[in-house]
Amino acid sequence: MSFEREIREQPDVWDRVARSDTAQRLSAALRGEVVIVGSGSSLFVGELFALALRRRAVVAHALAATEARLDHGAYAGRTTVAISQSGRSSDLLEALGVLKPASLVAVTNQARSPLAETANVLIDVGAGSEQAVPASKSVSASAAIVLWAAALRDERPARGETSLYRAAQSVRTWLDGDDVSTVEQAGAKLATGHSTVFLGSDYGLPIAREAALKLKEAAYLHAEGMSAGEFRHGSIAMVDAATTVIGIADADALKAVARPLQDLDATGARRYTIGMSWGRLPRLGPDLDLPFNTLGWLVTAQLLALYASRARGIDADAPRGLTKALVDERAGER
Repeated sequence: MSFEREIREQPDVWDRVARSDTAQRLSAALRGEVVIVGSGSSLFVGELFALALRRRAVVAHALAATEARLDHGAYAGRTTVAISQSGRSSDLLEALGVLKPASLVAVTNQARSPLAETANVLIDVGAGSEQAVPASKSVSASAAIVLWAAALRDERPARGETSLYRAAQSVRTWLDGDDVSTVEQAGAKLATGHSTVFLGSDYGLPIAREAALKLKEAAYLHAEGMSAGEFRHGSIAMVDAATTVIGIADADALKAVARPLQDLDATGARRYTIGMSWGRLPRLGPDLDLPFNTLGWLVTAQLLALYASRARGIDADAPRGLTKALVDERAGER
């Protein structure tokens, strides 16, 4: 199965990223205010990048390529980072036409593509070919590159070659161990419910959105990726015993994510955590050091989608209504 194989290939991909100069070149290409544009998974990587840059006092915005036609007035003429697995997303290429970047930086897994050919700076993700329609290794490799690039703004960056190697080895060991079975069991349980909500805050919020997308496209399940704090302002009313709620958090975001999880005590909803553990709730996924903990979160979300699809008898490699061509050329970058 391509999806599973590509999920398991990710630590080797991160090792290649650690040996490359992609993060350094991306960081050096950023000038002034930065606009990051993409669709689907690429947009969520862009949101992660924008957040990491803002943490370092860089004015950065993440913009959905599909919204750029109408929402571009404040973003035109800036340094623009375009993120696309294929470099062929028509939505993205059209967005760049209206944004008119002062400098275009392409972050793509295809060095020979229309996006790469028009870029001032090309950042080749180098994840290798992906056969499964739901993208995995290109997403996590892009996330590793952008997080490392943002960290280079620090005087003593915590994210770098050593910490990325360490994250790759930790996830590789976890994937080969018995703890993966807890994610498999959770994925099978997700398949029996009517809805799954991923709650995140800070770096966990873009990952929550990506986790929900993977569950929708691979397993055909209703899923939402939401801000943990905003979830309490109305959306919490939809939760019942047939809902699964998964909180994604590190130490910084744990308080924000734990609060709505606690609010759900009386609902009977099934609850899990990814990242930090809280209370007696089952924790899913590998335990990684802070610099690249988001990579472990991504792998866990991908596996949940894989195992939920299997429990439902769905071929996650080729979800209905989607092909690589459709994703690349019509629906935007996954």
